[in-house]
Amino acid sequence: MRRDMLCITEIIRKIEKSEYNGGEAPANFKIKGYSQKTVDYHIQLLKDADFIKTGMNPQNRELPTRLTWKGHEYVLQSLNSTVNVVKEGIDVVEDLM
Repeated sequence: MRRDMLCITEIIRKIEKSEYNGGEAPANFKIKGYSQKTVDYHIQLLKDADFIKTGMNPQNRELPTRLTWKGHEYVLQSLNSTVNVVKEGIDVVEDLM
């Protein structure tokens, strides 16, 4: 299976937006547009890269429980990249005016 950075980003965003529940794995974890198999694979990649911590849910599925420091840094870096792209777009529009 190939690594899908959009899937990775969606998983990280979903974890970041969720409330911390004491380290317990959620009962379910879905990302719209991706199969459970694909999501589970990318969860393992994120765990391997130390971006997330995981736990087992009642169905014996390993799911994310929280972001690590490294995961939070990825979110911050992504946000800064987005802000820079928006600023560059604004500069281009201003130059056209």
